[in-house]
Amino acid sequence: MKLNNDILEVEIATLGAELQSIKSVTTVKEYLWQSDPAVWARQAPLLFPVVGQLKNDNYKIGDEKYTLGKHGFARDSEFELVKWNPTEAVFSLKSSADTFKSYPFHFDFRVGYKLEDNTIVQSFEVMNTDNQNIPVSFGAHPAFNADPIEGHYVEFEKAEDQESVIIEDGIRVNKSIPVFNQNKIQLTQSIFDNDALIFSKLNSKSVVLKNNQHETLVEVKFEGFPFLGIWAKPKANYVCIEPWCGIADHQDHNLNIFEKEGILVIAPGGKENRTMKMIFGV
Repeated sequence: MKLNNDILEVEIATLGAELQSIKSVTTVKEYLWQSDPAVWARQAPLLFPVVGQLKNDNYKIGDEKYTLGKHGFARDSEFELVKWNPTEAVFSLKSSADTFKSYPFHFDFRVGYKLEDNTIVQSFEVMNTDNQNIPVSFGAHPAFNADPIEGHYVEFEKAEDQESVIIEDGIRVNKSIPVFNQNKIQLTQSIFDNDALIFSKLNSKSVVLKNNQHETLVEVKFEGFPFLGIWAKPKANYVCIEPWCGIADHQDHNLNIFEKEGILVIAPGGKENRTMKMIFGV
């Protein structure tokens, strides 16, 4: 599926409703990581109905235990295209017999992409089509080209002083590491050796990926997303900037999904909406 205007040309797959390409029309510059199975086979997966990894890949509803893999099943699911024009597409994933095996709730998860000049507006909407409360998390995971990675840094809108939590075997532990130099994180070959950098309650609501010549590649605005991940495979030549409504389990979590940190609980007939923006330097 293609979207285009005078500035950007975008490709999206119905599998996972995942971005496949983001190019400048004038320079043909490719902003999105183009996938290499030997490094990382994805490009911009959608995270739903959980973000990150569950403790032992399990969660509980009452006394019932369910198994759900890291980041959920949306990224490997076929979405239905429900709206399209040359500058906008909306995709829908609805509950099914397959999703019920790991997530026993009725839902309609919609993700939209809209071009506005040099900006992609990515929208998320989760609708509760069940007759009970449903627990959800969701987020984005776009990978932007950064070759070489040590030639780039991430600049935050405001000064930040918090440390990144530490992930061990996919789970948050009671450790953290300093990564900020005022409002910047310089990317290095080893910065992701301990998995993603993960932040909550940031002062900033936007970040900019720049090269060391201070040229802007992309700005990501994430108002309404309480968590932010920054990640790449160690020594890879891309970086993911990931706004999240949700976070990986902590080592002390009791597995009750309704008590999971960052979980959103949607009442019957209700919905949760969020919007992020990716603004390209072109």
